[in-house]
Amino acid sequence: MPVVVGIRFKDSGKTYYFDPNGVAPLGQGDHVIVETVRGPELAKVAYPPRDVEPEEIVSELKPVLRRAEDADFDRLRQLNARHTEVLARCAEKVQEHGLPMRLVKAEYSFDGSRLTFYFTAEKRVDFRALVRDLARTFRTRIELRQIGPRDEAKLLGGIGPCGRLLCCATFLPDYARVSIKMAKDQDLPLNPTKISGVCGRLLCCLSYEHEQYVSVKGRLPRKGSWVQTPDGPGEVVSVNVLRETVIVALASTGVQEEFSPAQLGEAIQRVGEIARSRNAEGITPVAKLERRSTPERRSEQGQPRRGGEKRLLRDEIENPDVLDALTLLEEGFVDDDFSLESLDDETLDQSAQERGAMSTLRSSPQEPQSRQWVDPESDDLPATFPDNPDQPEAPPTPPGSPAQTGRTTPPHPRRRRRRDRGA
Repeated sequence: MPVVVGIRFKDSGKTYYFDPNGVAPLGQGDHVIVETVRGPELAKVAYPPRDVEPEEIVSELKPVLRRAEDADFDRLRQLNARHTEVLARCAEKVQEHGLPMRLVKAEYSFDGSRLTFYFTAEKRVDFRALVRDLARTFRTRIELRQIGPRDEAKLLGGIGPCGRLLCCATFLPDYARVSIKMAKDQDLPLNPTKISGVCGRLLCCLSYEHEQYVSVKGRLPRKGSWVQTPDGPGEVVSVNVLRETVIVALASTGVQEEFSPAQLGEAIQRVGEIARSRNAEGITPVAKLERRSTPERRSEQGQPRRGGEKRLLRDEIENPDVLDALTLLEEGFVDDDFSLESLDDETLDQSAQERGAMSTLRSSPQEPQSRQWVDPESDDLPATFPDNPDQPEAPPTPPGSPAQTGRTTPPHPRRRRRRDRGA
């Protein structure tokens, strides 16, 4: 496996792999001179040499040239002292060319062969003429880079809303991916001035504790849900993620109290044990008994009785005579207002016979209808011929019979006359 050393050019920059090139020993925090595509640069060792997998190396390893000396630091300080003057001269050239750009910072390379200007703009800028003018002015290679608001804050530095130095300018190697959902999950006010940094974008620190907030909220009941507490049931009015507790407004008194998930779990377990013990003793909850209202109570309240209540009553009765009476009531042989107590054995037997006759009539097949033929030259009644010629001719039917009226279905049996309620 190849041996690499971690190099970082800035305290808040990314870590790159370089070949130690026999320069030893190298410890964390040592300053070295390394070879880059832009020439030699002064950098700092992020971690000492170590073995890595070949898949982790994405490009050719550049070598470490040597350790940094005091003369290298003096040269770098001299170049940095010219940044203010160089930046002012460049701003004059930008005004001369009339370009819509704002300069942020100027930076020399370690050997002074390259001068880089960082600027911001709302859209792309054609600065080719400006580059040629700056190259004639400074007698060096010029490079212009357009950056965004986050890069500007990282280059300039500053103090955030928390009172500390900006994370991107001190230790954050890359910008965190943040979204407005992270602020919602952490119950932060959705005010742009409260959740935005000096760059005008969402705070990078929103991503630091987001996973912890999501995991803790997953273990706690949500706001607005009802929970069982040691003092009785109540509604969750707020969730304290830092203390991992919930504030519950008790339903009995309305007082808000703070409970932990362990206390809620013990209360739920205790209530469950009480419910199981009462169920074993045969005690039914009152709410379930109240839902089973009797037909008399519904009639007093003016509500109509339904067939579901009759079936429910039939399931609770074991007397066969009463069951037969309920069956008659459901099938329509007895009116709904008829009292079940007034049915005697004779009435039940008679109703049973009527039901048997009714079922026999419904199950018997209908006789085939006969065809009629009318002679247009005859004044007599139409002659009737049966469907089957071998069958003897049927006797004449009296007037008003079903055959003459055309009704083929048998008549319903006569229902029982309604008795007087006062009898």
